[in-house]
Amino acid sequence: MFGLKKSKGVVGLDIGSHAIKAVELIPKRKAGTEAYELAKIAYEVLPHDSIVEGTIIDSTAVVETIRLIFEENKIKNRNVAISISGNSVIIKKISLPHMEREELAESIIWEAKHNIPYPYEETNVDYAILKPPKGTETKSLDILLVAAKKDKIANYSNVVHQAKKNLVAIEVDVFALQNALEINYPETFENKTVAMVNIGANITNILILERGLPQLFRDLSLGGSFFTENMRKELTISLDEAERLLKGLPVKNVDEAHVEEILSQNIRDLVDEIDKTFTFYEAGDKKERKIEQIFLSGGLANLKALPVAFEERFAVPTEIFNPFRNIHYKEKDFDSVLIKETPSIFGVAVGLALRRMD
Repeated sequence: MFGLKKSKGVVGLDIGSHAIKAVELIPKRKAGTEAYELAKIAYEVLPHDSIVEGTIIDSTAVVETIRLIFEENKIKNRNVAISISGNSVIIKKISLPHMEREELAESIIWEAKHNIPYPYEETNVDYAILKPPKGTETKSLDILLVAAKKDKIANYSNVVHQAKKNLVAIEVDVFALQNALEINYPETFENKTVAMVNIGANITNILILERGLPQLFRDLSLGGSFFTENMRKELTISLDEAERLLKGLPVKNVDEAHVEEILSQNIRDLVDEIDKTFTFYEAGDKKERKIEQIFLSGGLANLKALPVAFEERFAVPTEIFNPFRNIHYKEKDFDSVLIKETPSIFGVAVGLALRRMD
């Protein structure tokens, strides 16, 4: 969204609150269509509290982790795309009449000043014109208006520069996820109303698409850290032990039934918040709206009980998002745990790696 310079190939670098993920793809041509091959994949956990509520607190730790990822995984490409989300990022869908490019630019500035809850001078603003659905005629332009606070952008771009990498573009998490969905599930992307729920450590991104057209975006200040903190308090254990339990690993002197009870309650709380967003979407406009497919991504998506909880609440098919579903790779060349057992954590990174390849 916030392009800085052009490049044919980039490393998608997802700087999350818990870990940094990196993906590099090689574009291919297959039967006249877009195809991609996985070149590099990397995952490195950050020290605790390096990033708190979307703000980088310990920049040295983040910089060193980025450097480590590139060095240990022999990633030679120094061009990277990153993404941001949270309260400092505002996405609005607006409609404007058809007009000349210069008039449109002026109208975008006016709309930004009236739709952004921050002073215009403190934000970077970009926009994209949405294509109308096939076979429809419209007299207006549907536009995605995106604004991000300059201090948020600086907070993240600085660590990339300090790690001696070339920052190609800054994206928004939900748009990176949209890229990954379009490539990996093209039939679903084009023909259904889809909800993507990306559950990170501190933020849950929600994206709803109608036949490939984005309709609703929302970031919830709720994620895996909410689960681990509740378990730490309820069970009187360390944060590391709580994280082990969340991964399904055993911890001495901890009652499994009590763990299941806490997890069930936390899942209900998370689903309750997501239910509010889904209800808001389906109640909007005059036409009937219905979500037909749910994809779960992010670290928490690997909880076995989560897809079941979504299907029970929403009566909608729910599956774990696989960002490598249509990406070619040789299994022997990659860590099977990352690519086979926990692929959902790479949704944003894959979307970022796809972004600048055209």
